[in-house]
Amino acid sequence: MAGRSHDDRQLAHLDLPDGRGIDFAIRSSDKARSLRLKISARDGLTVTAPGGMDRARVMQLVASKAQWIADRLAQFDAVRQLIGDAVPARPQAFDLPALAESWRVEYRETRAGTVGARTDQPGRVVVMGAVEDLGACHAALRRWLARRAKETLGPWLAMVAQQTGLRYTDWGVKNQRTRWGSCTRQGCVSLNCKLLFLNRDQVRYVMVHELCHTLELNHSIRYWALLRQFEPKADALHGSMRDAWALVPAWAQRGSAMVL
Repeated sequence: MAGRSHDDRQLAHLDLPDGRGIDFAIRSSDKARSLRLKISARDGLTVTAPGGMDRARVMQLVASKAQWIADRLAQFDAVRQLIGDAVPARPQAFDLPALAESWRVEYRETRAGTVGARTDQPGRVVVMGAVEDLGACHAALRRWLARRAKETLGPWLAMVAQQTGLRYTDWGVKNQRTRWGSCTRQGCVSLNCKLLFLNRDQVRYVMVHELCHTLELNHSIRYWALLRQFEPKADALHGSMRDAWALVPAWAQRGSAMVL
């Protein structure tokens, strides 16, 4: 019988030496004679295991490559940074699909040495101050984005929690480079303000994903079963998140972690 790769896959999670975590897919292949790890900008980390290899052994081998994985992810971050630096334009408009909103951006130069952004009227953001400073304009827009996320994601998260019956103790907004959300042992959920650039199904998936961590603070088989219970399309949505970073415009990519 010819070797084949199984279509079914297992989802797993690995904590990296630099403190980050990464979700990845484990695929079983009759053709594979040893474990293969592949990292790409489109698919993230993919692990291909020989058919019949025990999951615990797969996880042990992947964990032994944790530093290599962290190093490769750092390289991707550096490339994204260079791409962001190469975009000179100030955004004139942008969409927030999660909220079904479109925004125009107007720039007004003043004598102020700093730059700020505010909502002038529905659908218009005004950036004021030393607007010749491109980096400062981008930073002001990122602060505005975080405020908009704070206004809108909180009520949405509360609604999803009510729908699922999952409880959280507190929540906040961050502007993270590598995570869409997180949940602490105390049940505090953090959501990335860049979620506003995603579609509504993806945002809700992230919320359910983090709320499930209030019961299972891991990515075990029990966790994925719980997640699929509340989100039947969890596997498809999880796969779509690998390409979701491409939906975020360059000016919003540069933000470091920030809690409001």
